[in-house]
Amino acid sequence: MEETGPNATQWRNWNEISGPKWVRAAAAMETRLAPVNDLLLAHAAPRAGNAVFEIGCGTGATTLRLADAVGPDGHVLGVDISAPMLALAQARITEARAAQVRLLEADAQTHAFPPAAFDLVLSRFGVMFFADPVAAFRNIASALKPAARLCFAAWAGIEANPHWQAPHAIALRHLGPPKPRPPRAPGPLAFSDADYVRDILAEAGFADIAIRAEPVVLAGKSAAEEAELALQFGPSGALVEEKRPDDDLRATLRREMEMAFARFPAAPEGGGLALPATILLAQARLS
Repeated sequence: MEETGPNATQWRNWNEISGPKWVRAAAAMETRLAPVNDLLLAHAAPRAGNAVFEIGCGTGATTLRLADAVGPDGHVLGVDISAPMLALAQARITEARAAQVRLLEADAQTHAFPPAAFDLVLSRFGVMFFADPVAAFRNIASALKPAARLCFAAWAGIEANPHWQAPHAIALRHLGPPKPRPPRAPGPLAFSDADYVRDILAEAGFADIAIRAEPVVLAGKSAAEEAELALQFGPSGALVEEKRPDDDLRATLRREMEMAFARFPAAPEGGGLALPATILLAQARLS
C-alpha cells in the first residue's frame, strides 16, 4: 500500500526505483558490504536471548546474522518500507528457518511499535532517509527497554569514500551537477556530519553517544561490476537517475568508471578489488 506520510518520497523511491534495483543486484551488493556487517555486529554485540529491532533491514543479510546471534530464545524485528526488498528477505528467512525473525513493512518514523520491547536497535545504512530524524528516533526510542542500546552505521562524506568519489567525478564531468538540494536532505550522505547526528540522538532522548569514523575495505568483485553498480547506486547512481543519459553516453560512463575502478588495489585474498571506504559508527543508550 502506498505511503502518504512524511516519508512518502522515500517510500516511492524504495518501492519503485532503488528497492527493485537493489533486489536485482542483491548478491553483488551484499558481498560488497559484508565487511560493514562484520564491523557493525562486532560493535553492536547482540547477545543470545536479546530482542533486536533492525531499522532498514532490506534484503535480510544483516537480519540473518542477528538471528544467529540472538538464537532461538531471542527475537529480531526487521522493519523496512521497501516491499520488494522485504520479499527477498522473507524468502531468505524462510529458507534459513529463522523462526525468531519477523519482518514488517512500515515506516520506523511513524509506526506504533510495542513499547519498551527491545534490548538493541541496529541499522546498517537504514537511518539516513527519515524526513524528520528527531521524530524518527523518538519513535524508535519508545520501543526500547530502559538502558537499551543503539548501534548503527552511516556513510561518511564522499571525500572519505573513494569508491564513490571516483565514479561521481566521472558522472559530474559528463552529466553536469545535480539539481540543488538541502545538504542534509534524506539520502545516503544525510548523516555524514557526526556533530549533526549527535545532536539528533541527544534531542531524541539518547545518552552516552559515541560517533566515530571507522575505515573499512569493501569487497569489490571486478572493475566491470563496480562500474555497473556505480551507474545504479550511490551519488553517481543518483546523478545518472536524475539526468537519464542515452545509451551511448551511459556506455561511455560505464567504460570510464571501469577504468577508474581498475586502478583500485587488488584484494589480498581471493581476487577482486579492495575498495577503501569510511563509515560513521554511532553507539548510544536510551537515557
